[in-house]
Amino acid sequence: MGTSTALLVEDMPIAAKRPPALPILDRQHLRLVVTGTAPRLVRALTDQALHLWRAPRAVRPDVRLVATELVTNVLQHTPRSEGRLDVFDVALDLLASSAVRVLVFDMSSDMPICRTPAPGAEGSRGLLVVRGLARDWGAFPLPSGGKAVWADVPLAVEAPRDGTDPRMVARVLGAVRDL
Repeated sequence: MGTSTALLVEDMPIAAKRPPALPILDRQHLRLVVTGTAPRLVRALTDQALHLWRAPRAVRPDVRLVATELVTNVLQHTPRSEGRLDVFDVALDLLASSAVRVLVFDMSSDMPICRTPAPGAEGSRGLLVVRGLARDWGAFPLPSGGKAVWADVPLAVEAPRDGTDPRMVARVLGAVRDL
C-alpha cells in the first residue's frame, strides 16, 4: 500500500496536561456557536482584550493567531450534534506571569492530536503554530464531559534559546494556512 504526500507523516496524541496554577488578573469570556464566523469573533475578542490590557503591540498577533488556531480546531474536529445548537467557550486570561492564557472549552472528549504534515499537505499545522508561539500549552478533560485546550502566550518577546525562532516559524505556518 503506497502513501500519498498529502498524508500525515506523524500523529502524536496529546497527553492530558492542566495549565499551571497562576494568578489571573483579568478574564474575558465569549460563548460561541460552532459556525464559520467563530474565528472572526474570537479575533475581535482577542483584539479588545489585548487593547484593554495594554499588551505590547509586538506580541498581539501571536495571541490572536493562537486563539484563532484553537477555535479553528473546534470547528474542524469537534463532532456536531443533530438537532441541537453546538456551542463552545473561549476565555482569555491575563496572567500575573506576564502572559495571556487562551482557553477553549468544547464538548468533544477527544484529546487533540499534534500532527506533522507531509510536504505539500494543506492542513494539520494548527497545533504546530500553537506550540511555536506558546510558552506552554496542553489539554485536559472536563469533569462534566468535553475538554479544554489551553496555551500560555508570553507578553514579552523572548529570545530564542537555540538560535532558531519558533515564533517566526509559527507565524509563517499560520500565514501559509491563510493563503
